[in-house]
Amino acid sequence: MIQSVRFENFRCLRDVELSLEPLTVLVGPPASGKSTVLDGLDLQLGCDAADFWRQDESRPAVVEWRYDNNKQARVEYPVGKLDSTPVLTHTVQALALDLISLREESSTGRQSTLNRTGDNLAGVFASLQTGQRQRVVQDLCRLVPALGDVELQQTGPRTQRLKFRDWWKTDMWFTPDRVADTALLWLAHLVLPYQAPPPDVITLDMPERTLPSMMRSEFMKLMRGLSTGELGGTPVQVVIATSSPGLLKHVGSRELRVLSRSPDDGAARVSASPEDVADWRQRLEMI
Repeated sequence: MIQSVRFENFRCLRDVELSLEPLTVLVGPPASGKSTVLDGLDLQLGCDAADFWRQDESRPAVVEWRYDNNKQARVEYPVGKLDSTPVLTHTVQALALDLISLREESSTGRQSTLNRTGDNLAGVFASLQTGQRQRVVQDLCRLVPALGDVELQQTGPRTQRLKFRDWWKTDMWFTPDRVADTALLWLAHLVLPYQAPPPDVITLDMPERTLPSMMRSEFMKLMRGLSTGELGGTPVQVVIATSSPGLLKHVGSRELRVLSRSPDDGAARVSASPEDVADWRQRLEMI
């Protein structure tokens, strides 16, 4: 797992070092740098002018990762040589699930990893092993009691979609556009522990935008099980950016990192001090 990550001259992260837990939750006011940290964790594709501190490309944008096995990795932009493509020793899955995308049909080809928006959810569900699929369906029906089963329906020579069975009338099935948003969101999150191969890191930016309040406790329980390997067998580091007081009720103080901006130059700052964490919890409780 990633033990810490250090940013230099990447957007508002002029000089920031962030320690990471198996599950880390980033909090802070709007525009404090939370989403920038998530983007920086997956900084492999390069930078444009807007990604440099003060849009000054003369100062290299640097990200350094330190792992719990004491290995390190570093990327620096702009790249000095054409053959100096950065190579990282971890994979990042950045999720921003979209309800319209989750309802889309999927190709019948093997799809073992969920796309950023979740538009291939049917394909990922189809790729699960029988036992994994049974566990996912069992958990989904527990969390959404109106459902009795989930299966796949062929919609064309190379396309498929999900279908959901009614709990009370067992011969009645619903297409994705006829089931609750909650059911689709749960299904997308429940398949994450069984992706093959699993990513090393999953990032989620403001999941409360699509999470109903009643889902937040179970959601954090699922994310913690994913990060420890209790679900799926392989620990996957999870980093979440949030502004939700409801979500923070289920997050330990050790897992919180508070971001803010310097009043002097606008550079982002990160704190894990008990005082800052307690202060931020108190502020959110007042919202």
